[in-house]
Amino acid sequence: MIRPTELTSEEFAEIARWIPGPEPSVRRSKTPGGRFIPVCETLLDGNELRYLTECVTSNWISSAGPFVKRFESAFAKAAGCAHGVACSSGTAALHLALATLGIGPGDEVIVPAFTMVATANVARYLDAKPVLVDAEPVTGNMDPSRIEEKVGPRTRAIVVVHTYGHPADMDPILAIARRRGLAVVEDAAEAHGALYRGRPVGSLGDLACFSFYGNKIVSTGEGGMVVTEDDATARVARRLRDHAFSEERHFWHQYLGYNYRMTNLQAAVGLAQTERLAAFVEKRRANALRYTARLKDVPGLTLPAELPWARSVFWMYGIRVGDSFGPSRDELRGRLADAGIETRSFFIPIHLQPIYFREHRGESYPVAEELCRTGLYLPSGPGLSLSDLDFVAAEIERAGMRVAAKGGRRRKPSLGAS
Repeated sequence: MIRPTELTSEEFAEIARWIPGPEPSVRRSKTPGGRFIPVCETLLDGNELRYLTECVTSNWISSAGPFVKRFESAFAKAAGCAHGVACSSGTAALHLALATLGIGPGDEVIVPAFTMVATANVARYLDAKPVLVDAEPVTGNMDPSRIEEKVGPRTRAIVVVHTYGHPADMDPILAIARRRGLAVVEDAAEAHGALYRGRPVGSLGDLACFSFYGNKIVSTGEGGMVVTEDDATARVARRLRDHAFSEERHFWHQYLGYNYRMTNLQAAVGLAQTERLAAFVEKRRANALRYTARLKDVPGLTLPAELPWARSVFWMYGIRVGDSFGPSRDELRGRLADAGIETRSFFIPIHLQPIYFREHRGESYPVAEELCRTGLYLPSGPGLSLSDLDFVAAEIERAGMRVAAKGGRRRKPSLGAS
């Protein structure tokens, strides 16, 4: 039986200052009307029920149903690409993308140090090695100036994550890839509808991958998609997704394939959600504007920034709690939980994860580490009311003012404090 990777007490002591504490228990009694404010909640008030009913009444619930192709076409168009290959999850989409590129044993794939663990795991699924690059501090995206030093003779691809809905700076990354003969895969799981220099995120690299998990801007509950402009790449990805069945004869397999198919039921929900993608994006951007207006003058907080060449979608509104705020990030999360407000801490960087720690022991990614220590994101879903947003902001203001009112000393600011 597989056993979990456990760090020794000595190993954990090396990284303990960056690792968030246990998840706080959220109380539900203090919010307006006693309402729990979740970190994200999906809206299913469009054509979802009508399309699902059509699936059931027509008896098409498997991956062969017509909504799969309709969803692929609609979402690929929204992402600025000719082809969409719907999958069972965002992780499956990433794995499928790297497999389609032919990544295999001994290859190296450059990934951000600051990302959700799946971005690195998919390279491992193919017996390739994830090579880490630190973040830049404004958006938390991969720092383009630090990529080329990590390129070696075995490097095959760069996976670029558009973190928390903020487009990465793609032009310098694509220039490095062209110069060094590398493929570029966009991990756009959190960035549906975002734009980079006027172009949709997802249309910039060789392939892009999206997630449709329940908290994503477009959701199918679970699900994902690979998008690409290249006909041959799409053809191979479709083949690998479906056990690599041959077009020549059914039970004839020329590739090692996967069962990463999406059901007609999921695709029906995804199509209905894609029809309202623009509205979902505008609601998240409106949430961000409201939070920023309320929190911009709170000492010690760094708020998310939209860079001049980007149109961010603010999948989650992420703030950084500098030492001058007073309460630590974890203390603030606890106080918000007491008020019925759910939050999430930022990603724990790849090199600090137990399954990767020993391989990367001694490596330092200071921006990713500080993002991990200070960052959290606030409730950001499309169903939030103005009163919800104002309540969250007021509780944050109150947490900082509580220290000042007691005459407490604010700590010396560090990276992440304004």
